[in-house]
Amino acid sequence: MNRLKFRGLSCLLLAVLLLAAVLPRPVQAAATPTGLGLAEHGIKAYRDGWVYAYAAKGEIDPATGKRSSDCSGLVYAYFADLGLTEGLGGGVNTQVSNNCIFSGSLSDGLPNIHGLVATFPDTYGGDRYSHIGIYVGGNLVVDNSDYGVNMLQGELVGGGRGWTAWHLFDHGTRYPVDGWYALDGKMVHYTQYEYDTNVEIDGYTLGTDGYARTASGDFAPVDNAILSSQYASAQDVAAYLKAKGYSGSDDSSGGYNAAITGDIVRLRAEPNTACTTIASLYRGARLNILEEVSGQTITDGAKNSPIWYKVQTKAGQTGYISALYVQALSVTPPAAPAIAVNEGTVSITCDDPEAKIYYTTDGTAPTTASLLYTGPVDTLGCTYRAVAVKTGVSSETTQLTVLSCGSTFSDFNDTSWFFSYVDRAVGAGLFNGTGNEIFAPNRSITRMEFVTVLARLAGAELSDYTETPFRDVNTSGAKSMWQAVAWAAENGYVNGFGDGTFRPNDTITREQMCVILAGYAGLSPAEDGTAFADDGQISGWAKTAVYACRDAGLIEGIGGGKVDPRGFTTRAQASVVFLRLYDLS
Repeated sequence: MNRLKFRGLSCLLLAVLLLAAVLPRPVQAAATPTGLGLAEHGIKAYRDGWVYAYAAKGEIDPATGKRSSDCSGLVYAYFADLGLTEGLGGGVNTQVSNNCIFSGSLSDGLPNIHGLVATFPDTYGGDRYSHIGIYVGGNLVVDNSDYGVNMLQGELVGGGRGWTAWHLFDHGTRYPVDGWYALDGKMVHYTQYEYDTNVEIDGYTLGTDGYARTASGDFAPVDNAILSSQYASAQDVAAYLKAKGYSGSDDSSGGYNAAITGDIVRLRAEPNTACTTIASLYRGARLNILEEVSGQTITDGAKNSPIWYKVQTKAGQTGYISALYVQALSVTPPAAPAIAVNEGTVSITCDDPEAKIYYTTDGTAPTTASLLYTGPVDTLGCTYRAVAVKTGVSSETTQLTVLSCGSTFSDFNDTSWFFSYVDRAVGAGLFNGTGNEIFAPNRSITRMEFVTVLARLAGAELSDYTETPFRDVNTSGAKSMWQAVAWAAENGYVNGFGDGTFRPNDTITREQMCVILAGYAGLSPAEDGTAFADDGQISGWAKTAVYACRDAGLIEGIGGGKVDPRGFTTRAQASVVFLRLYDLS
């Protein structure tokens, strides 16, 4: 057996910088923005009593000596404290338009995700949104409200203040996936992208606020030994929310039938650029389309159109705007296209035969300037994004990742760090999806799932197995899975627990995984290997196997020289481990 060494991606820890004595310590100091970090930033700003000042973004208020901001400046300051201001929207509308990648109406539900932002609609001026706050969990939102009012904290849903929508912030922000996490000196638990409430986990009680409490009712102290290091991109979370049924848009149109799509768009007295400018409108501004007319052909990049709309703004001004910069809202859009793979080619269809379909495979959002679909495409191993367009109105975007083998999944894309591994693992027949084009890459893998993949890798013949030695493995379930457990037990790769159970639906720990892999592959540790920093936390029965898997290149540490023996492994991470074993064999 050949031994391969794999160089993992190491996390670069940035030193915490102390500000000059005249400035307060930043609310958050970390290398990467997180949803938990944004939530904690809001909590601390509320406690510290930040002062409201229009256009302020965390500067010191000279009258009080406290930090100051307006509503959008409060959000901006979190990223500014991390040195991440490039490309960051400064106002409410630019933050939502430029930095948020998924939205929802509060009337349609609120995901349990710390660090979402919430907005008021603008019912008077020319912008789409008039106010923004930070969701800190437990149905609470904090915001820097107004002169003389300053920081407020209150209920997001049912609080009566006018919040109508929530948004998933990107700008490099990463979000919890599974396991225990620290927030505000307490612990919260996430299961597949959302924090848990009203449940007992690992002996802790989680209430409606999501915080862990001990049997005495006190907040559980943060236990660093059990904290998860799993974080996902905003794109991955958006894919999860879409798969869960959220639309990705909110209902803050305010009764208007159109919105501005350009950054700064001029309202003209006539449908051409040679006439008088009546007003300048900004991205997201709501207005009403009165009629469609022909005018000067306008070109913007690869797009051009002679169509103009006669519109009326919220302020009552009437004029003309090129159709390139207006999105009709009240016109019923065509249904989103369907993407399917058949015999190695990708087909994109729409129920409306008059609609045209545009698509991309390069990660960009599809527009009328994208590739026009004219028939099946033979490009595999990428993510397709497609829209249907009719009379200038676009459908919602359909996204589907097509693997090299033709399998399709909707909950990750080809820019996800694990794409190439999952692509190979599925193509090799090691992994399948969980149904409905879901792979669940960030869900922790169970003990039964892990053994099933091992049986596939081994090419085990399972048909002769009719029972298992474990009383809790249901033989009326998926046949290939319980038979894989029986096969692994017969070959000595798994032993189960002392009470005669296998606990098939428990999440497999990293040390349990190593014992199975080392037993299967006959691995032994190197004689002069370096010990992990958390060697004392590795169970005695697993220690040899953990180091054997490390030395064979199957696993790596989690940073800081630690292996996290009782931590969990996601399905995406497991695909990496199995591919390494596959390549060694």
